[in-house]
Amino acid sequence: MNVEIINIGDELLIGQVVNTNSAYMSKVLNDAGIEVKYVTVIGDNPDMIKESIVTALQRTDGVLITGGLGPTKDDMTKNCLNEMFGGTMVKNTQVDQHLQKYFLSRNLPYTSTNQSQALVPDCCQVIFNNVGTAPGMVFNSKSLNQSVISVAEAEDKGKLIISMPGVPFEMKEMMQRVTEILQKHYSVEAVVHKTLSVGGIGESFLSDKLEEFERRMAEINANDKSVCFKLAYLPDAGIIKLRLSAYGKENKKTEEKAEELFNSLKLILEDYLIACGEDNIAYVIGEELKSRHQTVATAESCTGGNIAHVITSNPGASSYFKGSVVSYCNEIKSIVLNVKKETLDIYGAVSADTAKQMATGALQLLNTDYAVAATGLAGPDTDGSDNETGTVYIAIAQKNKDVTVFKNCYKTTRQNFIDRTTHFALFELLKIIRKN
Repeated sequence: MNVEIINIGDELLIGQVVNTNSAYMSKVLNDAGIEVKYVTVIGDNPDMIKESIVTALQRTDGVLITGGLGPTKDDMTKNCLNEMFGGTMVKNTQVDQHLQKYFLSRNLPYTSTNQSQALVPDCCQVIFNNVGTAPGMVFNSKSLNQSVISVAEAEDKGKLIISMPGVPFEMKEMMQRVTEILQKHYSVEAVVHKTLSVGGIGESFLSDKLEEFERRMAEINANDKSVCFKLAYLPDAGIIKLRLSAYGKENKKTEEKAEELFNSLKLILEDYLIACGEDNIAYVIGEELKSRHQTVATAESCTGGNIAHVITSNPGASSYFKGSVVSYCNEIKSIVLNVKKETLDIYGAVSADTAKQMATGALQLLNTDYAVAATGLAGPDTDGSDNETGTVYIAIAQKNKDVTVFKNCYKTTRQNFIDRTTHFALFELLKIIRKN
């Protein structure tokens, strides 16, 4: 089955609020075997609300709506739905009692405006809001006022129109119940998603490497109608996530076939593999270091501490990450990290020798097993040397081993330069850890 998501709110259209609802809903629905075919964002306008719902019913099996359920005059969704379904507003006792307790516990009056949120169309099923005030509502297209639209019914059961609050944490609390309602009402196919992350290879080169794999996948799809496979490329700055999706009628069979194909994918990409599932590269590095009882530090110039930030974004990083020196100027490189003055004078701050000495200095200063250093030109200005804007040197130092130095050039935006440098440095660090 497929659905359309309609997110309502002027604040979404003017960029005042980022529409995170659609992304969250799409993921939850997709994991439940429900395809999101369209996402529509509209303002607080009753004509647009009705028009969008009519369009969605004509082209999808069901409609999920967020926003416009509050008590203020710009919240119009509930009244629009009531009109479309020819309903009458009635007080829902459970919601009314919940609202009274809600406002009483906050020493606030239960005004007539607040009481209006307990009024719901008599033609809907109420989804109780456990963490807020506005209830969700479920309508069936069979009850739709036929003067509004005539729609083809989904499996003769009708199409569901489900309205939820636009407040993200309230919507999220309802989504599990919403997916259960959808799965019970419709015939939902089994869906299996398996993901892995790779590094050290560009998207076009990755596609070439997987040409035979994708040809074999297409043959399976052509010869076995019980399951359908899709492979999606999801590139980031220096890291690519691959999502293998399997759609079938039987859960067990779909899972088994997906696992078999996924294992062959991992085998092909073993030299570039970062992680399976949703684990990020810094988390994988942390797990590798913890298993070896080892530690790491960073010495950063052009990345401004971003490598350390990514590492410490994972809980428990203090057990393997000792610290960072953000040596943005030459004085700190020299005084704190012991980069030789003659190195800076002869080769400059953006050089292999400086990166190497930064990594060695951090390793000794913070007494770790590994140290990662980065120095480069994020742009847009140059440093007066022969280095191009976008040039970066990355060094990885290890106890009692030679320092490894890499040179890259990322002609891109400043932020993308920082992100690509960070991911490259972490991927090379992961490779070195795994080899030891």
